[in-house]
Amino acid sequence: MADYSLGYGGIGSGLDITGMVEQLVAADRKPADNRLNRIESQAKFKLSAIGTVSSAFSTLDTALKALKAPTAFDVRTVKSGTDTVAGASVSSGTPNGIYNVEVVELATANKWITNTPVTATQTFGAGQLTLTVGGESLAIDIAEGATLQDVRSAINDAARSKGVQASVLTSNDGQYLSVSADKTGAANGFTLAFTSGGSDLQSLAASLQERVPAADAEVKIDGLTVTASTNKITEAVPGLTLDLKTKGTTTVTVSTDTAAASKLIQDFVTAYNTAINAINASTKYNAESNEPSALTGDAQMRSASGQLRALMGDLLGGLAAQGLDAKTLGLQTKGYPTSDGTLVFDSSKFTAALTADPEKIRTAFTGDTAFAGRLQTAVGSYIGTDGAFTLRTNGLNAQIKDVTAQRTALDARMEAVGNRYKAQFVALDSMISQMNTTSSALAQQLASLTAQTSS
Repeated sequence: MADYSLGYGGIGSGLDITGMVEQLVAADRKPADNRLNRIESQAKFKLSAIGTVSSAFSTLDTALKALKAPTAFDVRTVKSGTDTVAGASVSSGTPNGIYNVEVVELATANKWITNTPVTATQTFGAGQLTLTVGGESLAIDIAEGATLQDVRSAINDAARSKGVQASVLTSNDGQYLSVSADKTGAANGFTLAFTSGGSDLQSLAASLQERVPAADAEVKIDGLTVTASTNKITEAVPGLTLDLKTKGTTTVTVSTDTAAASKLIQDFVTAYNTAINAINASTKYNAESNEPSALTGDAQMRSASGQLRALMGDLLGGLAAQGLDAKTLGLQTKGYPTSDGTLVFDSSKFTAALTADPEKIRTAFTGDTAFAGRLQTAVGSYIGTDGAFTLRTNGLNAQIKDVTAQRTALDARMEAVGNRYKAQFVALDSMISQMNTTSSALAQQLASLTAQTSS
C-alpha cells in the first residue's frame, strides 16, 4: 500500500490529511478489490474441483490402458502334480492346457575318478597329460616330483577355463584323483589321457574310470521326446519351464490366473466409480444449507458424466449381446434406489465366466475397439496435453494470473488517486492557513480601531 503520510497533520487546518486520504483511497479501491477477490476465489475453487476430477480420470485412464492391453489376460498359473519329479514355472501368454510329463533321463555332468589309491607323499616324474573336451585337446604339463595335489593343481590351472576341474578325494585307503565337468550334457563330456612321462603318471591316467557319464536330459511331453543339455526344459512349450528333478511322471497344468484377471476388472471398476463420484461431489447441491459445490450446474461436468454413463450403458449392452450379461459376467451399474452411475462387480461370477471361456473374455475387453479401448478413448479426451480438463485448467490459471496483473495495475492507479487527494488536501490546508492569517490580521485591526474610538 502506498504511504500518504506527511509526517505532520494539516498545519493550517489541523486536519488528519493522511488518515483522510487513506480512507478515501480505500473507499475507491473496495469495489475493484471485491471484484478481483471474487474472481480469484471462484477460479481457485473451480480449479481445485477440476483437479480432483482430472486426477480421477487419469487413474481411470491408467486402469483402462492395462485392461485393453493384448496381454491383459495372459497371466498364467502353473502346477505340477508331482513336484519331486519336475517343478514348473510359467510366463505370460503360455498356452493353457494339461501336459503329461515323463522324465526319462536326467542331464548329468561327466565325472572320472581313479580306482587306484596313492599315498599323500607319492610323487610323479615329469610328463604330460592331454585333456580333450568338446573336440578340443589341451596339454597339461606335470613337473618332476609332483604330488597328487600338484597334479590336481596343474589340471585346474590349464582346464578350468574349459569347464573342467579336478579335486583330490581322501578315503581310508589313500588318495584318489577326481576330475569332473562343470556343465551337464553330452556335449560337455571329456577325456583325460596320458601323453608322455614315466610309468607312474601313465598308471595314474590309466586308472581313471568314468563314474558319471556326460548325458542329456530326456523328457516326454504328451508323448513327444525332448532332449536338453541341462535339467531345465525351456523350449518345449512356449513360456513353460520344467525343472527336472528325478525320473518319473507328473502332470503339469497351465491355466489363466483368474485372480490377476479379476484384479484388472476390479481396478477398473474402482477407478471408474472414483471418477463418477468425483464429478458427483463437485456438482452436488446441498438443499439443506442452500450451498452449491464448486461446479454445480457446470456444463462440462454434466457433459463428462453424461458421456461416461451413456457409453457405459452402450458397452454393457454390447457385452450382454455377446452372452456376457450381468448374471454371467458379474459387471453392472448400481441399481435402484442408489443408481448413481457407479458400477458393481461380482468377482466370483467373472472368475467362472473367465474359466469357462477365457478367449471370449479377452476378445470382449482388450484392444482399441473393444470395451476397454472405447472407454479409454473417451476418458483420454479429457486429460493429457489437449484434454478438455487440461484446457479448462489452463484457462483458470490464466484467469488467476490476470487477476494478479489487475491488482498490480490497481495498486498503481490507487497510488495516483491517493497522491491527487493528498495534493488537494495540502492545497486546502494552505488556503485555510492563509485565510486564518488574514482573519487574524483583520481581528487585530478591528481591535485597534475599537481602542481608538473608545479613547
